[in-house]
This record gives sequence, structure tokens and C-alpha cells, in this order.
Amino acid sequence: MDEFKANNHYVPKLYLRKWEDSSYKICVYKTLVSHNNEQMWQKRSVSKVAYQRHLYTQLISGQKSDEFERWIDSEYESPAQSVIEKATTDKRLSKEDWQILIRFLACQDVRTPARLLEYLDRADKEHQKILNDSVQRCVREMENNLTINTNPPDHSHDFDKTYPLKITTKKDPNDSEMGTLRVESYSGRATWIHSIKTLLTHTEKILQQHKWSIIKPAKGYYWPTSDNPVIKLNYTDDNNYDFGGGWGRHKGNILFPLGPQHAMFVQIGDRPILKGTRLNESLTLQLRNFIIQHAHRMIFSNNCDEDISSIRPRIINPQAVKNERKQLEEWHNQNIKLESEYL
Repeated sequence: MDEFKANNHYVPKLYLRKWEDSSYKICVYKTLVSHNNEQMWQKRSVSKVAYQRHLYTQLISGQKSDEFERWIDSEYESPAQSVIEKATTDKRLSKEDWQILIRFLACQDVRTPARLLEYLDRADKEHQKILNDSVQRCVREMENNLTINTNPPDHSHDFDKTYPLKITTKKDPNDSEMGTLRVESYSGRATWIHSIKTLLTHTEKILQQHKWSIIKPAKGYYWPTSDNPVIKLNYTDDNNYDFGGGWGRHKGNILFPLGPQHAMFVQIGDRPILKGTRLNESLTLQLRNFIIQHAHRMIFSNNCDEDISSIRPRIINPQAVKNERKQLEEWHNQNIKLESEYL
């Protein structure tokens, strides 16, 4: 059998290799550290960064499953490898190549720890709608059957089998026509993965409608990247912008470095920049700043760039480092317990 994929690289190794130096290492800058004596830059192998054990592992039917990691690899990562090589060596990209690149961008946007935190912040509101819809469907089914069964309705057609939805019914012992319907769920790994699958199999099509370009930095400059590398920018001017853009927001910008000298770019609704355009120094510096500011906990470069530390001074907070490490360590066990009950 193939080896179980427990080390889940939320930024793929095939992607980060574009920033390797001559020693096949990349330079890593951490935005949060526990003490001032920690080395500013570290050279690491791509296999040793941007991963978390069991970030995507699920317990399905009592068995640990790496299905989601394998799905991402086969559907998004592996097809993109040769296309990224073409894009970063200035080869002509076909329509199919662009579709693959855009799918890779979409996947990379939704699978990182930064996006997980965003998801958990809004998950309760989304769950309430799902649960309300589920209750209404159950009620309609039971009304059509004119009876309340002790077994819950079959909702396999409504939700992926990995969505943690528990539906139970209970008869009223004093009234055969009355009963209780209970629908339960929770916010966690299973619901996050379900939302990712929904985005990638349905909403991702919005990105295919945009007019994309490959842009290059000004001579003498390069693009860094990060553990949160897809930037969705709402920009008015240098003092009024945010990273809360969407996949289809008119006039919004999406930027995704593919290598030190190449990045995907679109301004939604506008004519595309001529493919392969080398930007001027001012715009290059502006986009570099956005890449650096948008990083979550790590910035990656092909050199130990002192400019990055001046743009994004690291935060020194030992308690925050300890808390994050504990959360990561507990993530898998907490979700395994919930998945054993709900999946």
C-alpha cells in the first residue's frame, strides 16, 4: 500500500521548490517567534516547512483516512507541476494550461491554516443555515410519509458522507403522531474540508472567467511568497486597502507568486496586462509589500532578504508561540473524537 500521507503540506513542496537556492534550500522568515535571539532567517528543506501533521486526516467509518490529501494531490497539485514549469520558463500556455493553473491557485487559496482560522470565525453562522435547511427537509420528508420513524431520513443525497451531520428522531410515547427531531453538527476539520470541496468543485468556476496574466518584477527585484500566498486585494489607494477580496469581486485584484520572477495576476473586470509584462519599480515594490504583509506565520525567499524584516517586523511573544503550538498539537485528537461520533 502507498504510505499514509500524515504530513499535510498546506503549501506544496513542488511549489516551494521554485524558491530553492543552489543548495536546494529555501530561506524562511518567521513572523512570530518566542525570543529575540532566534535567528532572523533559516535555510530549510522544502520538506521541512509549511506542513502540519494530520491537518487533513479524517476518521471515516472508524478508519483514519488521507483521502482529502490524495484528492488534492491528484486533482490540483500533480497536474500543475509541469504547467508551473512552463509558466516560470516563459513557455506559451494553452487554454488547458491556464485552467490547471487557476485550479491550483484556487486550491492553494482555501487550504492553509490562515484560511482555516477565517473559516472557524464565520462557521457558526454557516452551520445555522445548514442545520435549519436540514430540519426543514426532514420535516417535509416525514410529513410526506405521514409518520415519524425511529430511524432518521436518509440524507446521503444532500451531504457528502464526510459532513458531520447527526439526525435523530424520537417518538412521543403518549402521542403516535408527535415526536422530536434533533439535528446536530459542529465546526471543525470535517466541516472545513467539506467547505473546501464545495468551493473547489463549484465556486472555483468563477476564477476561470477572469482574464489572467503572468507578470514579472522590475529588473533587480523578485517575488517572495508565504504560507498564505494567494492575495485577494481590495485597493483604493496606498492608505485604503485590505485583503478581504473575493474570487469574483469587480475591480478586485488577485496575486499569486509562481516563482521569484513570475506571478499570476488579475484585476477582475479589466483587460489583462500583457502576458510577461515586467512591471516598473514602484508597482513591483507595492506588490512585494502586499505579499509580505499577507503572510501568516512564514515568508519564503530564495535569499535572506533584509528588506522583508523591515517591511514585516517579527512579533516576539513566547506565550503566543506556546498557545499556537498547543493548538496545533491538539487539533488532530480533538477532531478525531468528534469525527468518531459524527462521521
